[in-house]
Amino acid sequence: MATSLTSRFCGGELSLEIPGGWEIAAEVKPRPAAGLADPGGALRSALAKPIGCTPLSREDVYGKKIVLAVDDITRPAPLHRYFGDLVGWLAASGARREDLLVLNALGIHRPMTQAEVEGKLGKDAVEGVRWENHDCKNMSKLAEIGRTSRGTDVILNKRLAEADIILCVGAIEPHPLLGFGGGSKMILPGLAHEETIAQNHMQGVSPGMYNYIGVHESPMRLDIEEAAGMLKKRIFIVNALMNDRLEICRFVCGDPVAAHREGVKAVEEMNGSRVAEKADVAITFSNPMNADLRQGMKSIANVEPCVKEGGTVVAFLECKNGVGDVAVPPKSLPHGVLRTVLRVLGRDRLLWFVDKVKKGAGVEERFLAHFSLQVARKIEIFIHSPNLPPDLGKRMGVFRQFPDPQAMIAAAAARAPRNARVLLFPHGGVTYPILPGVATRTSPCYSATPLCIA
Repeated sequence: MATSLTSRFCGGELSLEIPGGWEIAAEVKPRPAAGLADPGGALRSALAKPIGCTPLSREDVYGKKIVLAVDDITRPAPLHRYFGDLVGWLAASGARREDLLVLNALGIHRPMTQAEVEGKLGKDAVEGVRWENHDCKNMSKLAEIGRTSRGTDVILNKRLAEADIILCVGAIEPHPLLGFGGGSKMILPGLAHEETIAQNHMQGVSPGMYNYIGVHESPMRLDIEEAAGMLKKRIFIVNALMNDRLEICRFVCGDPVAAHREGVKAVEEMNGSRVAEKADVAITFSNPMNADLRQGMKSIANVEPCVKEGGTVVAFLECKNGVGDVAVPPKSLPHGVLRTVLRVLGRDRLLWFVDKVKKGAGVEERFLAHFSLQVARKIEIFIHSPNLPPDLGKRMGVFRQFPDPQAMIAAAAARAPRNARVLLFPHGGVTYPILPGVATRTSPCYSATPLCIA
């Protein structure tokens, strides 16, 4: 007998009939966390007691060049809720407004407009404050810093090299390609040359390990922090932690390593959930990462580790703004053909395949293509979204697209075992599984040596 399942989707509720033989083994949810009633007050408290270094307010910051490296509009952190408080706190600590410079940490993304900057940071907050868009291609605006022990040529925005103090302003959230966001990520990839970004991204590309969700210290993370340390600057992070409604529930401020790891532990407590064993089917919703396809796909990457080889992810993506800035090819191999090719190639040859079919692809396109193909090789991906073009699945090839939610469930049932073990992720955009035997996902080479250089 079929059972009914109801979940929040696209501002309402979506009801589905689940095959009677399926066992909903667990509903994997983030732990409740209340949003802050006074984000500004909480921020000031966190700034007064930073983690791993002394407060900036104890230093003579008058006349110091202060760079504020901030998230761009592709990221969900609601900086407008607290950026004005941060600027006010800096002024109260002795900083002059004319010595502040906001750098939009775009990585390889497009420039932001004045209206977008005001919307992201708050119109009043940026009034009278200089801001610039990062340009990852223009060498006249970049500085060569050195090379990391992992071989990444560190070429960064020259404003960082000219600064006395660098504040990295953003959020810590689960991140499939990095482990967790936040910390020095504003510097690399946010404010780096495109080749530096490419070299750093490739730290996370290997046949055996391509999804780092929940990993405290991925190769990319360690490379990022080494590169940031090479600046030999006073680097101070201001990172928000968000709940399943994207409300700020805490701030962590201070040293870019020690404070970041403290924030990671808190995010892991909220968003990491232990599951007993892998599932045949995972049903995931993009909540709360509902802005566009880039954000929505996180709900698939987040849950992929807990799905058996050959299993199915059934994904409901809101994608309010459609595809967003994801590069969509004009055509692809038919989905079934592509999956057959991927299985024949095996995981060891997928990067070679990417470079054959995507000659001249950009940094992010190459990296994300490899990630997507590894996932599509391992599992079947079904997607329903009312806000995506109806031919998107055919153009991308890595997933099947369904206009009808119940038809998608029926298609999943047709390929899954009759007694399929199913995991449900109603907030898949921020929730990820922790599997048995994974007590911690911190690399044994971790050392909490502060990078905060006075």
